[in-house]
Amino acid sequence: MTPAPLDCELVTDYAARGSEAAFRALVTRHVNLVYATALRQVGDAGIAEEITQNVFIALARKAPRLSGIQTLAGWLHRTAILEAKTRIRAELRRGRRQEVAAEIAALQREGTSTLDALVPLLDEGLLNLRDGDRLALVMRFLEERSLRDVGAALGVDEDAARKRVSRALERLAGFFRQRGFAVPGGAGAAALLANTVIVVPTGLAASATSAGLAAGGATTGFNLVLFKLMALTKTQSAVLCAGVVAVPLAWQRRAEARVVRQLDETTAQIKSASRSATELEAQVQRARDALLRAQTDNSSSAARLAALNGQRDRQAPRPVYRWDDNSPLARVPKKFLEQLHVPATANRRGQLSEQIREVLQMTDDEARQTQWAIDRFLSDYHAALAQKMRPLEPTEQDLNGHKPEETRVFEVPEVNDQLNQFRQMLFADLDATLGSERSQLLRKALGEDWMPPELDYDGSNSRWAVHNFGYRLRIYQPVPGDRSIMEDLVSTDRRLRTGVPMALDDIPDILRVHIQDWIALAQSQPPKDTNAPK
Repeated sequence: MTPAPLDCELVTDYAARGSEAAFRALVTRHVNLVYATALRQVGDAGIAEEITQNVFIALARKAPRLSGIQTLAGWLHRTAILEAKTRIRAELRRGRRQEVAAEIAALQREGTSTLDALVPLLDEGLLNLRDGDRLALVMRFLEERSLRDVGAALGVDEDAARKRVSRALERLAGFFRQRGFAVPGGAGAAALLANTVIVVPTGLAASATSAGLAAGGATTGFNLVLFKLMALTKTQSAVLCAGVVAVPLAWQRRAEARVVRQLDETTAQIKSASRSATELEAQVQRARDALLRAQTDNSSSAARLAALNGQRDRQAPRPVYRWDDNSPLARVPKKFLEQLHVPATANRRGQLSEQIREVLQMTDDEARQTQWAIDRFLSDYHAALAQKMRPLEPTEQDLNGHKPEETRVFEVPEVNDQLNQFRQMLFADLDATLGSERSQLLRKALGEDWMPPELDYDGSNSRWAVHNFGYRLRIYQPVPGDRSIMEDLVSTDRRLRTGVPMALDDIPDILRVHIQDWIALAQSQPPKDTNAPK
């Protein structure tokens, strides 16, 4: 039977050739030791798995420097402890030790064995041993290796390895006795170590292997170079160093020559550009003089034109405005427009009405830009509501004569902070598109039928698509063939309530996803009445 390869052989195989099989064998061999050590330190299986993966990631990255170690058990045990300590605060460790001491005292008073309570201090005791003693105990008990394997790792025979293990157990028991714990000699320490065997979670070895290979893969090329450099002789290293020094010097000489050539070329270009700049400056001065003369002539012409226009206005009669029965428009004072009630939108989706477009005399381009600003405002408002809206179970007060399965209730908190930002963006877009006067008229019309005129407005309107308060929304199941769905809105403070049918096209997307089946029911054809006369 072929003996299993040593750790140093597997590490060399991975560091020199990037062998995944060698790294997988190392993980399989030592994953129990690393996981059990981490679990004793942190007491949490999930964190212990993360620590185990981090330890083997460190192994993959440091493989070239570990190829001379015959067995990695000691290095992995110490690395697992150090990795676990970075996850635990010093205050929590001291608090845990105090809890352990209290538990031990309670166990001693109850006459129960204290070995289980000493498990959290085991790794600290192992770290206090010499490297050879710690390696012997880790291999013998934590990895359950034979005395022959322990002796091979320590370079002694099986009998000497047995004595080495016995002495290490006595020293470990002495560590606990110095801290006031009654451990019955080496046998007690051996029992404690035997009780620390932990079943590794399924799949941990595979995940640790994948994590290590993924981390080591990014540096595999560097590992190979580093491994080759470590294998060079002194003469080869000297030749390599001389070459490394000579290459930058040669590159520096060529770079200096290139810089000198570029400097000469740049100097010539600067001289040529200086001559061109002088000529351009003279041309610019001549252009300035011509422009000044043209501006003077233009000012004189404008003054003469203004005088002629004044004479014409004084001599020509003022035109009289007369009502045109055939015209669709009539001239009215601007102040009168503020008193008119003109609907701004045609529906709750915010579609501009034809009346507001005519009153404000919007061009097609202005109407498109205004509609885009309103659509963006409504989309942002619905997105803010979607983050907070949640469905509820209907109560008796929600039913209003309907069955529970025919009633759906939603809680919609207020979003005034975001709503204020969205309103300011909308008003800025309207000002930029329509100007201040027409923008104010449109804002007034929107505040009458589509959204509250101000955020602190204390009231409600059944036609509003935007609300400045939190509310409870009740939706009732329609009958087949209905073209609308009944909604009942009650403010959180119960001071405001509206109940109106909502057209299917006006249902917002944030609500549509919750009642899509009822929308399909409303859009379906009503059942035929079999009792109707033929």
